[in-house]
Amino acid sequence: MKRVALIVVVVALIGGGIYWMYERGRGRDIPGTPPAGAPEAGTCYKVDADGVKVALPWAGGPVDCAGGHTVELFHVGQVGKDLLHRLDDAKGDDVKVTQALLYAQARRACLAQGPLFLGGAWHETRLRIVASWIKPATDGFFGCGVAEVTGPTGDRFVPHEGSLKGELAHGSALAIACINQLQYVQCSAPHDGEYSGVYTITPPEAPFDETAVQSATAKGCTAVGLSYLGLSADGGRDDLTPGSVGPKTPNEWLGSDQAFTCYLMSAKPLKATVRGLGTAPLPLA
Repeated sequence: MKRVALIVVVVALIGGGIYWMYERGRGRDIPGTPPAGAPEAGTCYKVDADGVKVALPWAGGPVDCAGGHTVELFHVGQVGKDLLHRLDDAKGDDVKVTQALLYAQARRACLAQGPLFLGGAWHETRLRIVASWIKPATDGFFGCGVAEVTGPTGDRFVPHEGSLKGELAHGSALAIACINQLQYVQCSAPHDGEYSGVYTITPPEAPFDETAVQSATAKGCTAVGLSYLGLSADGGRDDLTPGSVGPKTPNEWLGSDQAFTCYLMSAKPLKATVRGLGTAPLPLA
């Protein structure tokens, strides 16, 4: 299989607006509890993908989780106060460096808490983890949420009723099957791509190197795809190409879990799964 990338998109997380209202003064008293009016874990909102790009609380206010909503908060935390003090006194390039470190802490916490809340790995599902600062951002509180999305780009949320807590503990109807024009579909419908697995670059918290990431992802998703097809590691076929969705830029990599969702892509529409297909003809639509 040829080694090509499917798309370069942000699916891991939303920064909630990487901005800070600077509050100078070494050693200020940073509160240890969220401000009055801050949302708690278990709060639901009906917002779109643009709405989560600003700091919490989000526009429109909380809604009943039993009714239609798009994002459910599952964790509220705070980044390290040592870094908050460092940001208070930062100057020049150190401002951006410290902001990046703080943002990485928040994202990493959300990615760690997400599987615990959901009851399983979310990369193989139609779910997206989002993270947002809680006003005032200078105090370092953040909220982690989960949303169902319509496709790998994660730019459209799907209304959901009820909590997603433990949703993935025993399998889920939210598992990715196939995609068509970057929208999730069932593999029985015409499609141009099929989920084949997840590949994670190691070691954790590795520094970002674009060339190395591209190379590792191409090799990793190629291996994942061959296994999905039931082919040997030195096998292959010319009518399917591996693609991946994951952190492929410095900002996407920051605080990510370095996981990539792999797909097998076809230039011609398919009408059935290619799982275990081996070298047999493609099920063309």
